[in-house]
Amino acid sequence: MRRFLGIAAALAWLFGLVMLLSPARFYAPVGITITPLIATLPQAHGATLIGLGVVIWIGRDATGRGLVAVLAGNLVVQVLSLLVAVRTAMVITRSPLAMAPAAVIHIVLGSGFAYCLSRVQRVTAPRG
Repeated sequence: MRRFLGIAAALAWLFGLVMLLSPARFYAPVGITITPLIATLPQAHGATLIGLGVVIWIGRDATGRGLVAVLAGNLVVQVLSLLVAVRTAMVITRSPLAMAPAAVIHIVLGSGFAYCLSRVQRVTAPRG
């Protein structure tokens, strides 16, 4: 679990830095034209991802409810981000396949967070 969280933190930092420093290049493959004003939106998203990476990194050593919070919060982020990626694809091309790389990363990370969350909840569940 600690290794998975470390990888998730590194991915958050990587994607966050690219979105923060080069939003136009990040969105070029899907055909989104980024103006300087519009660039502030993915840059804000990038800043949030960098912060999320810090939370995940520090949360690698959490236990109990703290670990559940890190995992559950990240699962919510992945599910909602997947929905946004599909919506973006539908708006741009009317095909959800346009955002396949984004969908894959959100599904893989979301599955990892869900798996870890299920393991932690089994271990920390009160015994009747």
